[in-house]
This record gives sequence, structure tokens and C-alpha cells, in this order.
Amino acid sequence: MNESRTWDALARRYDTIVRVFAQSYPAIRERLAQDLDGRARVLEIAAGTGQFTLDIARVATRVVATDISPRMIERLSVAVDEADVENVEAETMSAYQLDAERGSFDAVFCANALHVMEHPERALREFARVLAPDGLLVAPTFLHGVDGARRALSRALSVVSPFVAHTRFSEGTLRALVERSGFMVERCEQLPGLFPIGYLVATVSVKQDQVRDRGPARPQS
Repeated sequence: MNESRTWDALARRYDTIVRVFAQSYPAIRERLAQDLDGRARVLEIAAGTGQFTLDIARVATRVVATDISPRMIERLSVAVDEADVENVEAETMSAYQLDAERGSFDAVFCANALHVMEHPERALREFARVLAPDGLLVAPTFLHGVDGARRALSRALSVVSPFVAHTRFSEGTLRALVERSGFMVERCEQLPGLFPIGYLVATVSVKQDQVRDRGPARPQS
């Protein structure tokens, strides 16, 4: 599947669609304002049309907001211009191959995207690569596998809508994936919603930091 084309096709109606799942978005905004406060350089992954970009920009010095979809980035750029925000750069970029130097960001913010990625572990390893040694990963993620009812609803939505959950996370499986990918999870809080959101905060593990210092090759797409 071409992920870029899939999200390009959704760009015009994305804001309307996500309102159905946005019950916990105010809680996410409150938490990210605390977790990212004072971070000098934040990389936002799968920014979409900017559901959280301006909130990050209020507390961080500089934000690089990225998405695999050029049309999403076009709409995000308009929103940034209309808000007259000067500390946000919007760029088309794949989470699997980030155009960024090793250790160049103080934080990575990736909201509600890991579950729809075909290769989330590959993306997480890229996040670890571009984070500074004291960097923070903030990854609120829909938990489509939290119980049987939500699993069934997720399967149905994957058939009738373009929002396909490639991984139906529970809080436990989300933690496990992030830890396998080179992080230490500091906390993971479940927020309510049609699909609950696991608000996860993690740091790069000591082991991953040692591997990164030896200079592994960047993953190729």
C-alpha cells in the first residue's frame, strides 16, 4: 500500500473525520504542554493537518512538523500561516526515513499514528536515532486492542473506512513495542474514548544510546 497516497486522499476531510475520536484530545494537549515545555527542538511525526502542532509550538522553541502526505502538509502550512506562528517548519517526510541528523531533536511527538503504520517498530527506531541522549518520546496512541468489543469495532472500521489499524494495541503491547525499539517507558496512561488512547512517554534506553554512538547506518526505505 502507498501510505502517502492513502493520506493524501483523506486530507480534505481529515479534520471532520477525526472529531469522532477526539474525546481525549484536550487531555493530550494538557499533558503535552507539560511534557514538552521548554524543549528547544521538537520533531512532530504524522502531524496531519495540525491537531496538536500549534499546542506544541506554544511551549517549544522550534517545531519541525512532518507528515508522509504532501496534501496534509499543505493544509498544515495554511493553518500555521493563518495563526501567524513563526517557530514551525512543515515538511513532507516519512517516519521510516527521517531527514534529520542523529541526536538532533530534544523531543519527538507522534500522536495517534503508530497503530496505522505498517511498520511501527521501524519508525520507532528512527525516532530513537534522531533523539538527543536526554530526549523524550511522547506517543499518544489509539488502543484498538484494549478489549474484545474494541477489537471487533476496529476490524469493522478497517473494512468500511480508510482508517486501517495495522496493530491493535493494548497498553501492554504498546509498552512492549516501544521498549523493543530502544526506549525505556517512563509512563503510559490510558485516556478514555471510543477507542482509548495510551498516552506514552519514554526516553532512549542506555543500550540504544550505546548502539547509536557506534554509528549504525540509517535505515533505507
